[in-house]
Amino acid sequence: MNRVMWIAPCVLLLVACGRNDSVSGARTMMAEVPAMKAAAPLPPVQGGEGFATPRRRPNGTLAYEHSVLVELSKELLPQRMQEVEAACTSNTDYACTVLDMNLQRSETVPSGSIRMRMLPAAVTPIIDAASKGGGVASRSTHAEDLAEPVADTERRLAMLVSQREKLEGFLKSKDLKIDQVITLSKELSSVQSQIDSFSTERANLRRRIDTELLTIEFRLPPQAFGAEQSPVRDAFRLFGSNFLQAIGNMISVVAILLPWLLLIIPGLVLLRLFWRAITRWLVRRETGVPASARE
Repeated sequence: MNRVMWIAPCVLLLVACGRNDSVSGARTMMAEVPAMKAAAPLPPVQGGEGFATPRRRPNGTLAYEHSVLVELSKELLPQRMQEVEAACTSNTDYACTVLDMNLQRSETVPSGSIRMRMLPAAVTPIIDAASKGGGVASRSTHAEDLAEPVADTERRLAMLVSQREKLEGFLKSKDLKIDQVITLSKELSSVQSQIDSFSTERANLRRRIDTELLTIEFRLPPQAFGAEQSPVRDAFRLFGSNFLQAIGNMISVVAILLPWLLLIIPGLVLLRLFWRAITRWLVRRETGVPASARE
């Protein structure tokens, strides 16, 4: 019986200790991060085609994002986007996934973009395939250090797993009352829900670290883009559609105004008759003579 009486205070003490461990763990993490950064600097190295890219840290906490601008001719651009998509999805070694793809099939100035997530080893081959027959106009690489969120997530998971094991140990006691079992079960369910949430967050962080985000934009070279611009030709080509659009807009305006005109015109007529009646009444009141007699 004494054992049962001590279980409830132990549960409360366990929850309080878990919160204190979270606060102290966050402080320890903030103290460790500067030392970690100082011990592992990030000197830039030369990447492909003369572009500087950050070097990977040994502890693997950097999430890379690449943005590339590729210039291609009007004939090659749509075909090359399809080839890049096929290279991403067909090669299983790349672990590549197309997240977004947009192609503007304009008759004169086509353009497009494709956004993918892949293994680091696939970035250079994909860029080379995209720029084949054209050129890379610009390339930028951004690396986000996820050391803090990774350390915080791992520390919280360890704390919650330890808390779950202690709660499961309490539930194994055969001296518990019904209300104590219910309380422990609710607390255990809450802890398990937090574990699942932080496990998902840890998986997302690991995915961002293990894979890299690559965004490739396709456009015409500046010379080809200027040569394709012809305002006069475009005006004549769009004359029919613009004319029909103008007629449609006019019909829409008439359709919107017509119901109002059916209300406004009778209203104006009634207002004029009312005003004439008021004027005649005022004249008779001032002169005492009917207006018809004065005329």
